[in-house]
Amino acid sequence: MFGHGKSIALAESPAIQAEGMGFKAGLLAGIVGLSLMVLAAGTAGAGESAWDGIPSKKAPPLPTEGLTEQDHANLDKVFVKPGVNLASYGKVILAPMDTAIERRFDEVLVSVRERDHAFEYMEKQLKDTLGSALVTAPGPGVLKLSITFTDYVPNRSFHAEKARGGGTVDRVYAVGRAAFQATLTDSQTGQIVAVIADADMGLPFPDNINAYTIYGDADRFSRRWAKQIAKLVTGDAAS
Repeated sequence: MFGHGKSIALAESPAIQAEGMGFKAGLLAGIVGLSLMVLAAGTAGAGESAWDGIPSKKAPPLPTEGLTEQDHANLDKVFVKPGVNLASYGKVILAPMDTAIERRFDEVLVSVRERDHAFEYMEKQLKDTLGSALVTAPGPGVLKLSITFTDYVPNRSFHAEKARGGGTVDRVYAVGRAAFQATLTDSQTGQIVAVIADADMGLPFPDNINAYTIYGDADRFSRRWAKQIAKLVTGDAAS
């Protein structure tokens, strides 16, 4: 047969070559574009979920240099700069809150949902207790309050069926607890004038009525802390 055993090279015309190159370039551009779209969609969907765990972080040391520790009936640590009367400021601006909570053993780390609840509840309590003393801008006679939660564990309970006799029995496998530290800074000079820290833990079941609620213990601590902070910065014993 004609041409049997021989290979014949068919040279592409310039037009065909150009068309092929254009097709390859378009295909490559399409692939790159699709990859970027997938990447962008993945990045957009990578935002914080309510159930994500916040990053584990060790609590920083208390910045107490130049401050003097004072005895306090309701707070573990209170350090104040000598000669400073916190109540003489009269106004407070609240800085964005933070967390420095370290994972311990195999405990479940605090979730984004729990962190946000801690921030929102503490802010509400501070607004209620400080009232008009809480302002939104720095200035003369204004202290900046920076709060960091160094521990935060909601109550975690479950219901189990009794082995005999039916019915259910309640058990609490984590009692609520929380801890915080805060600095009070002169909003004009940036100088730390006071440091506060406290930690608390709820009572075990059945003595703890808050054991049946998720945030009962932790919220109770936040309410107390807000009142004590208000007393320190306003001098109002009724706070």
